[in-house]
Amino acid sequence: MTETMNETQKTKYVLRGHEAQSSNRLTAVRTKLGLPDVEDLADEITHYVAVLKGEEPSPIGSPYLELAEVATAYYVRGQEMDMRIHALERKGAVERGSQLYMFRTGELRSFIELTRRAAELGSRRLTQEQLLHDQRFES
Repeated sequence: MTETMNETQKTKYVLRGHEAQSSNRLTAVRTKLGLPDVEDLADEITHYVAVLKGEEPSPIGSPYLELAEVATAYYVRGQEMDMRIHALERKGAVERGSQLYMFRTGELRSFIELTRRAAELGSRRLTQEQLLHDQRFES
């Protein structure tokens, strides 16, 4: 069981492992919304990396689902940031060399790759656990 703060609503909620499996949402992991300024974006992904590295508590308390669920939610958030920045570039609101452009092509690109690989690892762990589970019941 993990207690965490929902950044968008500023309320505490507790998410247990089984709740992540049966959530009414597509993902039980909550991330920030929108596109704040570059410093806030950098702080946000720094927090997400710290969670993935185990330096901060995970929003899900499940030994099986934790990495796959959290990394996938963070990957989606990173892709959302990237998409919104691209839209601003297309509209001419973000120019090459600007802080937001450099964030997208630097830290954000690395963050997206990191979360993609973490989500793949989480998926492999789930597959391995399923195989071990099946072997226990076949014996």
